[in-house]
Amino acid sequence: MTHTAAPPRPSDPRAPGAPGPASEREARELAEASREREWRAPSFVRELFEGTFRLDLVHPYPEQPPEDVQKARPFLEGLEAFLRGVDSDAIDREGKIPPEVIQGLRGLGAFGIKIPEEYGGLGLSQTSYTHAIGLVTSQDGNLTALLSAAQSIGVPQPLKLFGTAEQKKRYLPRLAKGAVS
Repeated sequence: MTHTAAPPRPSDPRAPGAPGPASEREARELAEASREREWRAPSFVRELFEGTFRLDLVHPYPEQPPEDVQKARPFLEGLEAFLRGVDSDAIDREGKIPPEVIQGLRGLGAFGIKIPEEYGGLGLSQTSYTHAIGLVTSQDGNLTALLSAAQSIGVPQPLKLFGTAEQKKRYLPRLAKGAVS
């Protein structure tokens, strides 16, 4: 099969009359202009970088609100019990997660931990999600990757933050159930 290059688009720097790519100086100026000028809150890492150890910025670690703990408890207990029955060695040996494990995670709501309840998810907090992923990680890295990709770097989070009401209504319920199509 022979591939031919597509004709340059007007926004393409190779197009006649289009401006060329930014110079190193222009790129640096843009980066500097984009830099935050005023810090609204202190940053532990920034202070550390500047040679100041501000333990007060990270300790004591904030406690999870009791109502959040109560809301997450049934899910976390169910997840922990479910994970005891997962054969992680078999998953590693066979290179695939058995359908019954996927179905079990679906049944628990593990694909919709942070998806709001109105869209069929559990509506748990980021902290509760982190506790859940900690449980999963202690049992099986493959399941950690599956659940993490499905919720943190996958579609639900950007959709929650930037999706339209119609998109949320259409896709979040399917994602909360662990549907991939």
